Amino acid sequence: MSRLSKFKDRLGRIGKGKQKNPGQAPATAAQAPATQQQTAAIGVPPVARSPGLQNNSGSSLNLVNYSPEELIQHVEHSLSRVQFGWSRTAKWMEGFSEFWSWMGPLVLLAGTIGEVYLVLWLRQKNQDVLAGLSIVAVALVLEGTFLAVSYKAARIRNRAERQPSGPTTLDKKKLTRQFIFWFALAIGVCSTQVIFIVAQTKDTGIGTYGVWAFAGLRAFFTLVADGYTAFAHEEHPTTGEKALEEQEQRAKLAQKFLEQKGQEVSIINDGVQKVRHIAVKAQIEDLDQKTTLEVKQLESKGHIETLRTQQEQATMFTNMSGNMMRALFDPSLPDKDREKLLGIMQGFMSAAKYLPEPTQYRIEEEDM
Repeated sequence: MSRLSKFKDRLGRIGKGKQKNPGQAPATAAQAPATQQQTAAIGVPPVARSPGLQNNSGSSLNLVNYSPEELIQHVEHSLSRVQFGWSRTAKWMEGFSEFWSWMGPLVLLAGTIGEVYLVLWLRQKNQDVLAGLSIVAVALVLEGTFLAVSYKAARIRNRAERQPSGPTTLDKKKLTRQFIFWFALAIGVCSTQVIFIVAQTKDTGIGTYGVWAFAGLRAFFTLVADGYTAFAHEEHPTTGEKALEEQEQRAKLAQKFLEQKGQEVSIINDGVQKVRHIAVKAQIEDLDQKTTLEVKQLESKGHIETLRTQQEQATMFTNMSGNMMRALFDPSLPDKDREKLLGIMQGFMSAAKYLPEPTQYRIEEEDM
């Protein structure tokens, strides 16, 4: 019991110590509630005091809980150390993907125009300025239209995918129409690239078939790269979407923090309850033992008193019987004592007349 009392006293001191803040002046303590209320409203962590657990009752073993201000302060302090949104790597990758989604088709446009110009310019009978401008202009019409279709298909697809219900029937029709134009223009772009490679590349080492195979594969995968921009690239989120994503991340993390604090308080309170249960159980057992001891003592004392009374009565009746026998048969007994004893005997005999007559029961057996 002494160890248990010391343990309870230590826990009580710890619980009371958590309620004290010796380094805080009276003026600061008076201003703390107003400061915490204001900071909780605007989402800034209070600085009046550090977060901690408070006692929930005034006993030596107390249940603990966070006050609302401390809970908000602790969550805000934890959230302030977390980076929400995209990391630097994610930002760079998203930025490059967004940049190349419009820069790649432009590079393809310039390269294809250059290929067409070389194939046709080197084979012109009259290589003058007008011929060069005509080659570039016609190639620009084809490649520029192909670029416009790629950009337009990407814009229609991204707008349709951002809708909550997804692409509508009209959006699907628009995308189908854009794909038809893109595919038709892609055949022209692919053909010019194949012709350029076959016309400008020697077949030394790989042969004619090797040149044709290389030209076909290069043209095909170049169109696949452009098709990514038109039909697969996901547009960079807007600032509103990014802000909403960050708020969702913040809300989920705050929920996790609150669940963690709930588990922390639950674990501590369960431990306090277990300690309290053990202490109460020990006190109950101690009271039971004390009660049992007192009952046993009372029973022993009553038994002793009963035996003493019985012994005294037995001694008294034994002495009375002996004195009566002496009064009748002992001639040496003084007459004064003899008269007292005989008077007592006469009193007993007179009292016996007033006793009820004994009841007699007669039992008869019947013959069977």
